[in-house]
Amino acid sequence: MNEHYIAMKIFQHDIDCFCPDAYHAFSITIQKGDLIEVTPERKFTMAKGWYVFVVINEQHAFFMAMEDLELYLMNEQIISLIDIDLRINYLQFKIDQDLERGDEASFAIHSNLLNESLKLKAGLESHLSDLAVG
Repeated sequence: MNEHYIAMKIFQHDIDCFCPDAYHAFSITIQKGDLIEVTPERKFTMAKGWYVFVVINEQHAFFMAMEDLELYLMNEQIISLIDIDLRINYLQFKIDQDLERGDEASFAIHSNLLNESLKLKAGLESHLSDLAVG
């Protein structure tokens, strides 16, 4: 089964090349809102360990080091649907607190973050429903 994530912010990923001279190595910019699909296909190298095959926006496909994927998840550069739901729940709680305290500045910040999260969730859900239909 494939795992799906969405990019929370813009970041660069250096794509590793498995050639002896790393001639084909290059970097890709992952934009906020890009959809990342992690497939079950795996590869092991002595240099960096396990790699997973990922597809970005159904266009760019390459092997990504498992440690890079884990780092992106820990730094919340990419996020799963469940994590987005948890984030939305937390932000709704923070907005309720801001309203109770009358903290307009925090309310504005948390409201903007909530709106961003809801848009990203809608994008990921739309992609997942398209996959289920197609």
